[in-house]
Amino acid sequence: ASFRRAWNQTPTAMEIVRSQRQLAAAAAAASGGGSGAGALPTYRVAPQLEVRLEEFELFAIDRLRVLKGISDGLSRGKRPEEMEKLVSELWKAHMRHQDPAETLNKDIISHFVLRLVYCRTEELRKWFLSMENTLFRYRFRLESPESQRLLMSEFQLPYKALPHSEFEAVKDKLSQVARSIGQSASGMEHSLLV
Repeated sequence: ASFRRAWNQTPTAMEIVRSQRQLAAAAAAASGGGSGAGALPTYRVAPQLEVRLEEFELFAIDRLRVLKGISDGLSRGKRPEEMEKLVSELWKAHMRHQDPAETLNKDIISHFVLRLVYCRTEELRKWFLSMENTLFRYRFRLESPESQRLLMSEFQLPYKALPHSEFEAVKDKLSQVARSIGQSASGMEHSLLV
């Protein structure tokens, strides 16, 4: 996707020229069709836009609050259900904006700012990647099943939906595996069913 900064009447207004997938998702979200596949950027390409210095700093600080909150939650041994709630609350508190396009801009800009900051050492890079991976995982789980399928097909990830009858046949074994790796058995059904 190509990105650019467009100045409207106020100097903080930003516009993103998005891919067709994101535009369709935004239209679906506006019409009440959920958050859409465009709500979860994949940060494949750095945006080519101008950002005011104060936004650059504020966006990075807000995202860092989210990532530090995730790190604190993990170090305190929070269960997956608690982590899902924590990530959702942190995201709403620090990254949301009234305008969904502004939220998307803040998300993308803050990711790339911190990506630059955290590339200085291998230890910092590992921490950043680990926290971003955790953030992405929980945000992905909060997406609708349709949005998840769209994202998986966009990246040509092999994915076969599990029919309900087949899920019921292996549910107990899957629950055991989920518990052994620290995952919630309750969230597992959402992830596996159509």
